[in-house]
Amino acid sequence: MKFRILLCFFIVLLVTHAKATPPTQVNALLPKFEALIKKSMKERQIPGMAVAIIKDGQVVFMKGFGVRERGRPEPIDNHTVFQIGSTSKAITSVLVAILSREKIINLDDPIETIPNVTLKHVLSHTTGIPSKGFNALIERGIPADEIYTKVKETIPENEPGEQFAYHNAVYNLIEQAIERQNKASFENILQTRLLGPLSMNETSSKWDIFAAKTNRASVHTFKISKGKKGKAKDKKIQNASFRQEYNNFPAAAGCSSSIHDMALFLSAILGARPDIISLQDIENFIKPIVHTPDQWFRARMHRDRITETHYGLGWRTMTFGGRHLVFHAGWIRGISSIVSFIPEEKLGIVILQNAEEGLPFRLSMQFYDWALGLPAKEWLD
Repeated sequence: MKFRILLCFFIVLLVTHAKATPPTQVNALLPKFEALIKKSMKERQIPGMAVAIIKDGQVVFMKGFGVRERGRPEPIDNHTVFQIGSTSKAITSVLVAILSREKIINLDDPIETIPNVTLKHVLSHTTGIPSKGFNALIERGIPADEIYTKVKETIPENEPGEQFAYHNAVYNLIEQAIERQNKASFENILQTRLLGPLSMNETSSKWDIFAAKTNRASVHTFKISKGKKGKAKDKKIQNASFRQEYNNFPAAAGCSSSIHDMALFLSAILGARPDIISLQDIENFIKPIVHTPDQWFRARMHRDRITETHYGLGWRTMTFGGRHLVFHAGWIRGISSIVSFIPEEKLGIVILQNAEEGLPFRLSMQFYDWALGLPAKEWLD
């Protein structure tokens, strides 16, 4: 199975290496894409969104849309800070890649909490520990140490490395490993080794720092009324309260950031800052490692585009229109976000949204469709 995954990955690299999309083609799409963003936000009642597009390490588009909070006039701009949920895993992955390159962390190091499990298993969600029920504990505000105790007491469902089980609590064990190896807090290491060098001054893993921001996005959910036979009849946007419990698990889902900072992050991955991050640094982190049934199921209506779905080390991957597409999305109450890129094209997009709705993923896929010149397909139907 692992041989098949790697074979698919390298075939994609060989086939697409010489087909990079020219910057002029990407730039020509920007007015059309901006119009689609505005239209989609209006149709789906999205209060606010921020979008950045990167090509060859350069920001070719960055803009805020709508308002920070429904019912108020303050606009989303490039420096509005959003909670980003599980998109935090991608940031943590790049930090680990840097520490791994410098031999501060070894991916084969064991995790004390789970026998026979390594950092690599944690980053790929292949520890064997079932995930059911753990998010509910996080959302109840149960302290991290108590949840880790429950993780330790949980009987694995399979051997490490065998199967994928997405797990916020277990993924955050990487925080402990980083702190133990560096003898400093996760936030301190994140700032000094990644965020500071990239001038990502609006990004943090601490709730207090996010809460103190005046230019921050509020969060929104939808109230759905149902008609006959339980079918959805009407959907209305409503203001919601922040869910801060995930900040107890910062490496997995506790970061906040602006589109300005996330553009810096993705630009660096795509070549702008080889002194800090290069594709060589994260090459092993974005290789497909394990099949992801959850993503495969969600993509069932898009088999004409998505033919493989996997997880690497802190990144989801899929074969999209014959290309290797790398991404991570974030979704907690009131927000939705995604950072994604196609390494062979040196093309990527980040979308941050202050509503709990799947538009960021669909918009991203529509943009890649257009940029790659694939047969016409409507992702927002």
